[in-house]
Amino acid sequence: MRERLDGLLTAQCNDPEPLSAGRYVIYGAGARGRETLTILRTRGCEVAAFIDRSATGRIDGVPVVAVDDPALAALAHDGYTAIVAVFNPGADPQPIHDQLEKAGFRTVIGVVEARQRLHADDAYWLASTDTMTPSASDATWLFEKLADDLSRATFLEAIALRRTRRPEFLRSVTPGDQYFPSGVPIPRTGVRFVDGGAFDGDTIAHLIEAGFVFGGIAAFEPDPANYAALAERLSAMRTCDELSVLPCGLDSGLHQVRFRAQGLASSSIAADGELLIQTVSLDECMPRFRPNYVKLDIEGAEASAIKGMARTIQSSRPALAVCVYHKPADLWEIPMLIDELLPDSDFYLRAHAWNGFELVFYAVPREMART
Repeated sequence: MRERLDGLLTAQCNDPEPLSAGRYVIYGAGARGRETLTILRTRGCEVAAFIDRSATGRIDGVPVVAVDDPALAALAHDGYTAIVAVFNPGADPQPIHDQLEKAGFRTVIGVVEARQRLHADDAYWLASTDTMTPSASDATWLFEKLADDLSRATFLEAIALRRTRRPEFLRSVTPGDQYFPSGVPIPRTGVRFVDGGAFDGDTIAHLIEAGFVFGGIAAFEPDPANYAALAERLSAMRTCDELSVLPCGLDSGLHQVRFRAQGLASSSIAADGELLIQTVSLDECMPRFRPNYVKLDIEGAEASAIKGMARTIQSSRPALAVCVYHKPADLWEIPMLIDELLPDSDFYLRAHAWNGFELVFYAVPREMART
């Protein structure tokens, strides 16, 4: 596997040329598909159709056709290029590419390539090739630190997807075991849990279903609608006696920041957010809460939150599960930060969803793994 990493990092891989005037169809009639239509039209491109499994009718004058519509073969025969505009955790992109190629489209542009060629706004880890991939030294460091073959394979696939833009590389996906993956020795009894980005309590409920027994929970969720659902859910579940549910975000310290509240798991800090929320550091907010498991899924604020719990991490030495897909460099910069705070730990990487979503880095202190 090391040879494959070296090959990926040394291969010449520049951003593709911007899309110019041409003839296209767009697979996916959701928000990203509509955004793609808008950008293509500003460049004088012709868009003949949207392809979608469920939508019908027309969108901004463009007809929406089904995947098995005979009209697709005609468009493919006439030389139209297909652009995949589906970018969500639940959709495996490979079957979409296969369907389009089977329909006869000679050129199929995937989400990663489309973002670069359209110069669309960055979304999660999507960015330029150089920004999305680590230096050779950083990549080698992390590859050699990872504790098992699945972690190393997942890391290689993530790098391959970012450098080649081809979806067939990201295949080691385990969607059902997020935050308790097989082979990662997370504590399951007497769990003192910090849930950063608790949403509506779905992670805690999922862990209980998996057999986790909690001794204490500190759950943080700044979105008002999510917080209300979280508080109601945890109160009804009677998870443990020591339960704190806080309507604020985790960060490096005490701040007030703009927040885009959507009532969704993707609610996030944003400069144009309509809501002003409070953030806190775990070290200052709960200095006596000694966790043995910390989860962070906070839409790009993970590194700042880790800095704000540095004392807690160093003194309590909890297992950590941190999402590393919200920003391009999180994939390697967050493990480096954790390595400074939690030495003598085993590192793991798992992909729990498609399209580069739910890529989680796990750090488990070695003394915890032995118990």
